[in-house]
Amino acid sequence: MKSVILFTTVALVFVAGCTVRGSFQGLSSYYSKTKSKNPGLLLRPDDSISICKIRKSDPARVYIINGNNLKDCVTKEDKAIIYIWAPKCKSRYCYSLNFVQQKCDLKNVELFIVAEYYDNELMQINYQTEHPVFGIDVEYYNMNTTSRYLSRLIYDLTSEENVKGRFIYLENGLFKKAFESIEEI
Repeated sequence: MKSVILFTTVALVFVAGCTVRGSFQGLSSYYSKTKSKNPGLLLRPDDSISICKIRKSDPARVYIINGNNLKDCVTKEDKAIIYIWAPKCKSRYCYSLNFVQQKCDLKNVELFIVAEYYDNELMQINYQTEHPVFGIDVEYYNMNTTSRYLSRLIYDLTSEENVKGRFIYLENGLFKKAFESIEEI
């Protein structure tokens, strides 16, 4: 009995002393937090203007879209890549937006950047990209959990379930493949 009490006490002290370092960014959208911190950063495009025609601006703006909005753009392109950008990602498969744009320019592929979640600080940077960063419309998808609204957006773009990879490659709007490494462009 004494050993059970001792084990329970040690376990409680250990658990109480633990803290989480880092962030849980990427699990939820952070849309509301970003919108309240910087309401001018996030814009909903006017329905009369195609998002395909929107170019990056100074200061930087993030345009709120859904997969169907973006599907209209990629169907007009011979070759297009949608890069699912995680602003705070530290993986070897996470690339700077400027570098991805350069690679796509070399291969003559139209690049569209979609933020996996919102990050006020990193979305304010004016990247050297042709198109602005697009943010996923969490209100359209009626959910705030990243994995759920991201899978719905990808399905809207590809008509495929379980597409894996940060890069989604389409030709004339038709899904060809998804991949992780920029070298596959």
